[in-house]
Amino acid sequence: MKKLQIKLSKLKLDTPVLPASGTFGYGDELIDIIDYQYIGAIITKTLTWKENAGNPPPRIWEFQNGLMNSIGLQNIGVRRFYEEKLEILRNLNKTLIVSIGGKNQDDIFKSIEFLSNKKGIDALELNLSCPNIETNKTIAENPDFTFKMLKEARRLTNKVLIAKLSPNVTDICEVGLAAEQAGADILSAVNTFKGLYYDWNREKMYAGGVSGPMIFPMALRMVFELYRKVSIPIIGLGGINSGQKALEMIFSGASAVGIGTSLVIMPDLASRVCQVILDYLNKTRKNFYSVIGSRNEKKH
Repeated sequence: MKKLQIKLSKLKLDTPVLPASGTFGYGDELIDIIDYQYIGAIITKTLTWKENAGNPPPRIWEFQNGLMNSIGLQNIGVRRFYEEKLEILRNLNKTLIVSIGGKNQDDIFKSIEFLSNKKGIDALELNLSCPNIETNKTIAENPDFTFKMLKEARRLTNKVLIAKLSPNVTDICEVGLAAEQAGADILSAVNTFKGLYYDWNREKMYAGGVSGPMIFPMALRMVFELYRKVSIPIIGLGGINSGQKALEMIFSGASAVGIGTSLVIMPDLASRVCQVILDYLNKTRKNFYSVIGSRNEKKH
């Protein structure tokens, strides 16, 4: 397992395999179910300044090769997380990444300020898919909003900042470069794709974010393109359901990979992905860093 220990910006990870935000709860629910040695770090579900009940059901719809969700950021809020969860997570001795979101920028900044001096938190992931109250669009759909958000976040905290990008853009590289220039340390790409589901029983359309294996080719392409433009590390995610797909994401330029929907279905997926990566490194006699972007000629 030592071969899989990596450094991602200032973060020390036990492996390059991470649970995507929203699929691993607050980080403590699966302690008795999976072996945490295969998880490079804990990434919490997205927290908001105040507790949030989320959207009313139905809010998850299953497709043949994925699913769509409209959870609505259900969570206990940053203060309850600090009071009820942080000490448990500290005792796990894992790198801890807390995901932050909100309905407006002021609430996001309040959360950053509150968590920025809390011991045991190694990084903050900014979920830039949150709507901007001025435009009713997600922050990561606009390079200017992304830059302003990251610039202020960088001013408020010295912790490692991860910008989670949306795929629902014309050019993800514009947004990624804006995040990097504003002070992001790491990019996470990509979040869910916008989709619709028609419920024949209710005779109603539902909107939400599509995830799962069906989005992998598009996510792979976006990581491939980002790697050619940015200089900071990329966590590649979107549809990874096997060690082979994880390696493909790394070949394209991801320094670490996130697994989400498939992790919910297969709790042991992280260990299986780690084994495939290890087998590949042993077979090719390569170290992990030499594999990053090895099928992608990086151009600046």
